[in-house]
Amino acid sequence: MCKIQKTINAGTVSKHQRKAAGKRGGKLNEYSLAGLGIGGVIGAGYFLGSGLAVREAGPAVSLAFLIGGLLMMQVLGAMTSINVNRLQQGSFRVYIEHFLGQYAGFLIGWALFVSSILAIGSEAIAMGVFAHYWLPKVPLPVLAIVFMAVIIVLNAMNMEIFGPIESGMAIIKVIALMAFIAVGAWVLSTQNGMAARNPFSSPHAFFPKGFSGLLQSMLVVIFSFSGISAVAMASTEVAKPRIQIPRAAGFMAFGSTGLYVLSMLVLVMLTAWNTVSVHQSPFVHVLDVIGMNGAASFFNIVILLAAFSVMAASYYTSVQLLVSLSEVKKGPALFLKHAKSSLYPYAWLAVAAGCLIVVGLSFLLPAALYNYLVSASSYITFLNWVLNLVTFLVWRKKREKHETYQSKLVWGVPGAYASLFAIMVLFVMSLRVADFRMGFYAALCFFLLITAAYAVWKKAGSRAEQKTPEST
Repeated sequence: MCKIQKTINAGTVSKHQRKAAGKRGGKLNEYSLAGLGIGGVIGAGYFLGSGLAVREAGPAVSLAFLIGGLLMMQVLGAMTSINVNRLQQGSFRVYIEHFLGQYAGFLIGWALFVSSILAIGSEAIAMGVFAHYWLPKVPLPVLAIVFMAVIIVLNAMNMEIFGPIESGMAIIKVIALMAFIAVGAWVLSTQNGMAARNPFSSPHAFFPKGFSGLLQSMLVVIFSFSGISAVAMASTEVAKPRIQIPRAAGFMAFGSTGLYVLSMLVLVMLTAWNTVSVHQSPFVHVLDVIGMNGAASFFNIVILLAAFSVMAASYYTSVQLLVSLSEVKKGPALFLKHAKSSLYPYAWLAVAAGCLIVVGLSFLLPAALYNYLVSASSYITFLNWVLNLVTFLVWRKKREKHETYQSKLVWGVPGAYASLFAIMVLFVMSLRVADFRMGFYAALCFFLLITAAYAVWKKAGSRAEQKTPEST
């Protein structure tokens, strides 16, 4: 088990930890860390997947994203609280293992790897959907495979260039959403020859499928917020953790929630919710509906490039995650072999194989494959959030006297318990949607496989210890 390094001064990290951060260069400040987080959150899961949420909740989808944002804040606050007091490379995975045991650490490590593979596959399929806007005669699976192949080849090259590219795309995605909100607000205020839709005219207008519809949409909403882990994982890259990590978490939490809620509210006021298709970005659909075809094409280009950058960075992260699991002897040592170019060929091939299998399923499974991938990845996010909240509660009981910092994002113990209860309710409600149930079955199979792998790994470790002669 990884041993968490203790802090020595109240509310501060140790000198050793500050030196470690300094050696890494303190590359990020609170704004760049928040930008990294927002860039990781806003991807195809929102630009395309939000259409699924709209179909389930109707105009109430804006409330669903507000609730999702509040829930996300509790989890991010729990992560941030421990991170500031116990800054450690590996972040929440290390804390989960320290406080909840080896199995929990093994499970979340490999579950996140599986989730990253599923997310890459969903991004590739989403890119196929975006490109299908201009190439309707080319089968969507073919487009997805082509994009996936390009990403695999690029990741065999120097991936350091994708850091600046990803940062630039994060800014472009935020600007694109802000522009959509501004254009929508202008159309609504001027009417532009259109009758504005008022989702607040009656309870039925706002909740066309009842409150249960809102709850059922929450699985997709949670998927849209699943990238918050990026902030926690990159926290060791800041120079002043106690100041910059809380600020970055706050910027990211309120920034992403605000963008999501406002853009959804504008969307459902510009078009009928039941006309939104899951085979096209709802934002592109709305711009087409209000007669801004040029803007629709431009927006489609933006989200296509954004999905491409997210997928490239996610592929690289998946390789690094596989390597890191192997470094702590929770994965095959084979993945640690690397070439002179710093490429880990076997880890790279393993990720490539997993991604191609996922995208290749689009040739065999129905068009709902994207829904299955989103929901399966979302259930893994549920697991991640639950384990982080439980870890926070255990840490609160076992923390050292000098570990006094607690993020304002999390509402203490009541907020953690309320969030755990809310996740359980959302989990049960999500199973009422057929496509989501398929995703749950897939996630459950992955959990069982990881558990079986843990049993094998544990047994192999016990045998190795028995063979090692005791030191005298």
